[in-house]
Amino acid sequence: MTLAFAELLPVGWLINAVSEQLINTAAAARDILNERSFTVLANYLLSIRSLLHKLDAREMDGNSCVISALNRLKEEVANAEILVKKYKERSRISNLLHCRRICEEIQKSIRDIGNTLKFFGLYDVHVNEELKHQLMILESQMVHAEVRASEDMLRVLETVQAESERGRADRAVAVELLERIASAQGVLQSPRYISSELHRFKRDIEEAEREKERQDVQYMQQVMALLSQADAEMALETSRKRYLELRREVSRSRENFTVHEPYSHFKCRLTGKVMTEPVVISSGNTCEREAIEREFAKGELKDPITGQGLPNAVLMPNHALYCTINLWRQQNYVARILKARIKLETQMEAERLRALTDLSELCKESANDKNWIIFESLLPLIVEALKVRNNELKVLCFSVLMAVVKDNNHGQEKLAEAKGFRQIIRCLYNDSSPDVTRAAVGLLTELTKSEDMLEQLGQQRGAILTLVTVLVRGNNPELATDIEGILEQLSYDGNSYHKENIKAMVQANWCKSFANFLHQGPEESKLAMTNVLSELELDDNRREALIQQNVIDIFVGMLKSGNLRLEQAALQGLQKFSLLANSKKRIAEAGGVPLLLDLLKRPHQLEMRGRAAAILADLTTDHRASFLLYADETPIEADKLVEAMMGILTSSTSSIAENAMKVLLSLMEASDMDEVPGLIKANDHNLQTFLAFIKMAQPPLRYQAIQVVFAVCRKDLTAVSFVTDDNDCLKALLHGIKNEVFEGSVQAAAVGILSSVPLSNNNLNRLMSTENVLRALVKIVSGENLEGQANALGALVRFTDPSDIQTQQSLIELGLLSCLKQVLKSGTIAAKIFACTSLKNISRSTLRLSREPHKWSFHFSKRACKLHKGKCSLKYCIVEAGLVPDMVETLKDQNQEVALAALKALESLVVEESMIEHGVQILYNCKAIDQLFPLLQSDTCSEKCLDLLEVILRCPGMKDIYGQMVKRSLTALCASRVSSLQHKAFRLYRQLTEFVS
Repeated sequence: MTLAFAELLPVGWLINAVSEQLINTAAAARDILNERSFTVLANYLLSIRSLLHKLDAREMDGNSCVISALNRLKEEVANAEILVKKYKERSRISNLLHCRRICEEIQKSIRDIGNTLKFFGLYDVHVNEELKHQLMILESQMVHAEVRASEDMLRVLETVQAESERGRADRAVAVELLERIASAQGVLQSPRYISSELHRFKRDIEEAEREKERQDVQYMQQVMALLSQADAEMALETSRKRYLELRREVSRSRENFTVHEPYSHFKCRLTGKVMTEPVVISSGNTCEREAIEREFAKGELKDPITGQGLPNAVLMPNHALYCTINLWRQQNYVARILKARIKLETQMEAERLRALTDLSELCKESANDKNWIIFESLLPLIVEALKVRNNELKVLCFSVLMAVVKDNNHGQEKLAEAKGFRQIIRCLYNDSSPDVTRAAVGLLTELTKSEDMLEQLGQQRGAILTLVTVLVRGNNPELATDIEGILEQLSYDGNSYHKENIKAMVQANWCKSFANFLHQGPEESKLAMTNVLSELELDDNRREALIQQNVIDIFVGMLKSGNLRLEQAALQGLQKFSLLANSKKRIAEAGGVPLLLDLLKRPHQLEMRGRAAAILADLTTDHRASFLLYADETPIEADKLVEAMMGILTSSTSSIAENAMKVLLSLMEASDMDEVPGLIKANDHNLQTFLAFIKMAQPPLRYQAIQVVFAVCRKDLTAVSFVTDDNDCLKALLHGIKNEVFEGSVQAAAVGILSSVPLSNNNLNRLMSTENVLRALVKIVSGENLEGQANALGALVRFTDPSDIQTQQSLIELGLLSCLKQVLKSGTIAAKIFACTSLKNISRSTLRLSREPHKWSFHFSKRACKLHKGKCSLKYCIVEAGLVPDMVETLKDQNQEVALAALKALESLVVEESMIEHGVQILYNCKAIDQLFPLLQSDTCSEKCLDLLEVILRCPGMKDIYGQMVKRSLTALCASRVSSLQHKAFRLYRQLTEFVS
């Protein structure tokens, strides 16, 4: 691009083009893993890109200096891009071998790019001073940059060079070198990685040959020869080909796969055994190397066969005999494998035992050729044999499998393909034989040394549950360490946590690994374990297992850390436990409650406040304030608790407020927190807050507010004035009652607030009449909610006052009398008292009720009642309603306040002078008078009993029946220290005495 043409282009276009080039080259450089030199290059390129974006492109348009600098930079970055691409396509092995050269080339590229930056600083007068300064610093850094290979890579390189020069081709050395190369390159060693990298390295050698880089080619070929020994895939293929050749030969030449006995010259004359390393001595005879060396070591140079002396101790390998013996041995080995296959396929246990015994011996004799058992597809047959019930056969199966898969990746993969894991797990789960369990666990221990096998075991359904079951079963204590080791490996492979495996362990109630990672791991470990816990459904058994591992103490400790992420995780974890009684106790003992209260004071962390409030609400569920404790188990002060809850009611979300309400309700139910209602009432704003919720909030917050207000009013009746002064609140309550919006305890609380209002409050009476809630209240009285029943009666009693005849008529028409009858039989103490009070009021108004026409009914019965003798309407008469026997039965109630209310209700039958005799007769017939005598001994009822007896004894015949009984009862009462009681007792005694006289 000519300068004249370049000046016509906008500078912004050039900056964007160069920036994109910088980003792409830096990304490609970083893709070359664990090459530090390329990372250095990438960092410099990104720094340049950052500075370019600070240039004001509009001010630079037409500036030839800037355009020239950008074009120079573009050319040098293009050269760097070519360099990156070149080494990105090469194998890691090749890059390691040339790491010094790579560093030199990268260093030169960085310096060349740095030199282009001087043009921005020298020629561009529009660059501001700060940017100019930054350019100068970056230029200086890049121009003087030095790039060196890492020490790890240099050490590995030196080892590779040394071993390749020595020409050693030992597989163990090659494997060690590949492991070190993999470590230096930051990758894990595996057969797949070795094959892939050696393939790429071979391609690099071919490329070097095409480029005629002879010195490089020779060096790389030496390294290739060394490392190819570690190529498991290549070695395996060679072994497979050899086995197939031998198999064809044996199948063709040996009928029934006969095993040939060794020829005599295969055996050593010294040991009598087939030789493994035959050597020729100076006399020309052949012996086993180890045996003849042992003879020579004795100082005698004699031929062991002829006994003649030998001129020297020179030993020459007998290669021909070695190959012949080796061929004989391999052919016999193949024949034995083929015979074992036939026996395993017979399904006969005896034949299987013989086959497995022979295979076990084969593995011991020739460990290097154990893959031949795999090539013959015997692993699926051995796995199938594990299904039998013969424990001896199972142990042999595990023994052969162990021999085949030990340090053998191919064998492990084939065992997994044969569904070996499934059968191993089944054996562990079903078998109680210690030998079988020991063998199965041993095999799993060997398999789980491989990451691939470890992953497959984790994916095997029921594997973790079975391992935990065997561990808990405890039949083999010596295996506990091995099983725990397997479980720990399944949890963490050294690089990452296996979340699904850890979840499965917790689900199996084995939580040791989980707790260890949560307690001892770094921050990320703790967060990961908390996420695992959040995804689990915990039953009580799992929670108990986790508690035993001190998980709750760990979470509380995380709350103290001061680390926001750990605090959030701890709250998330504690929520999983906060409903279990044992968990609540541990949270309190660990000092968690004060920490939770402190978290409520963080106004800008709503999620944490919400979780803390939810945990506190759970702690009080079913246990009230029992677990709201300091770490030393002393109760947290009520004022602190109330202050904390009130503090979040109006400054948080509705869900947080709901949990605060739950805590307050639980506190007011606690026997040792009597001061809570007073603390709430002490601040007018508190009650106003709850009234506002009643008027405007949505359920359940509105319902909770109703319950709180009722609890406060029940403890302190003066608090009800806040409710009565707020017509909107009263209307909201009445509307909910009338339309049956409230249910259960909320309904009982709403009605309870109304029952707390003094009877003299005409405003409530007017509103209740206006809102027409009487029908709803009567329905509540007839319901099964005993608390609601009592409260509804408390609210209705104001409408049974004799001065309000029309409302009394309405209540009776709505079926109140039948409801009261049921209350007397099964109601609460309060309900019975209210019922008796209502009956007393209605009884005193019976005649007026009968004379007053009612809008709903004008029917009068012609049948005369026993009390009013035709002057009443029977439906308004408690006598005709059959309530008198129930009131008499209520006199027997153990609660004296109930008995007193019943007395007052019965007394209403003898108030009217004209009806005294009829009323007394009714009391007599119902045996009510007999029930008065036990009540004379009651401090609560004795005076009212005397009043009623005084009226009763004025009736004809009553003194004859009860006179003597009354006199005996009066003896103690006349000595009473209560003056009014003593006065009434003397008066009644004189009345009886005058009658006798």
